[in-house]
Amino acid sequence: MTESPILRAEDLVKVYPIRGTGQELRAAAGVSFTLDRGETLGIVGESGCGKSTTGRLLVRLEEPTSGRIELAGEDVTRVRGRALRAVHRRIQLVFQDPFASLNPRLTVAQTLEEVLRVYQLAGDKAGRRRRVQELLGMVGLRTGFAERYPHQMSGGQCQRVGIARALAVEPQVVVLDEPVSALDVSVQSEVMNLLTRLRDELELSYVFISHDLGMVRHISDRIVVMYLGRIVELGPWRAVSDEPLHPYTRALQEAVPLADPDLEAGREIEPLRGEVPDPANPPSGCVFHPRCPLAEDVCRTEDPALLELLPGHQAACHVAAREVARAGRPA
Repeated sequence: MTESPILRAEDLVKVYPIRGTGQELRAAAGVSFTLDRGETLGIVGESGCGKSTTGRLLVRLEEPTSGRIELAGEDVTRVRGRALRAVHRRIQLVFQDPFASLNPRLTVAQTLEEVLRVYQLAGDKAGRRRRVQELLGMVGLRTGFAERYPHQMSGGQCQRVGIARALAVEPQVVVLDEPVSALDVSVQSEVMNLLTRLRDELELSYVFISHDLGMVRHISDRIVVMYLGRIVELGPWRAVSDEPLHPYTRALQEAVPLADPDLEAGREIEPLRGEVPDPANPPSGCVFHPRCPLAEDVCRTEDPALLELLPGHQAACHVAAREVARAGRPA
């Protein structure tokens, strides 16, 4: 018997009304996926594609307009009060900005002890202090950091504290919203290696959100590609990053620089034309068609469904569906 997913999103929609216009912005437009136990699911896309909104919906920092969220088979879409606090013990969020996510008036010890106290973990004050030291050790910080304030630490150190805060409640799922994008390149790899180690040691499941397909590829088992609030491709990391089906995913892949500077200098990259459409007034048909080099008449009138075109590999693209069918590759 196949084990059920630890997390399931079904047709999640988030609509924001635009004041004074009568218009609505659909930040998430029917997002559906599953997260297996111990898996890392990457979500990638340009700014404004809805990936961070999706992350906030999953941890219930935002209320979905419609749709369903299941955590270990339990519907947690509309829970409130103590039930919501119990959900937050099981699914945590690490924010993008390590400085803005920490209270500047609290030391590291006070930040972590506050979490333990709210959730009534680690017993008395002495127990909480011991747990703080354990958490700092888990994320690679010395015990002396317990008495530091955020302004006394680097961005990488602050993000390690943010990770420790998320782990303090012993969650099953951690949503990582651009966790290294605000860090220096030299620090990014250290934090990524830390996240990989913690995932394996603590048997965590991750939703890893980033605009960088190369970064997502580094840590993910499967990848979700979003554009204008919709999923346009979903599949195993190697298939999505090395053999993308959707033209938008191909553009993201081409934007990832090569490690060899000579090869990178010799590459000819055709950038996407145009700008991301206004999400309050999306184009008809396929929302990507105004920027797509392969767009046909059908793309301008019919919204493509997200279909499994290859085993475990889905895409929402009329052209890709026809090409796969013509090649006779079974779904």
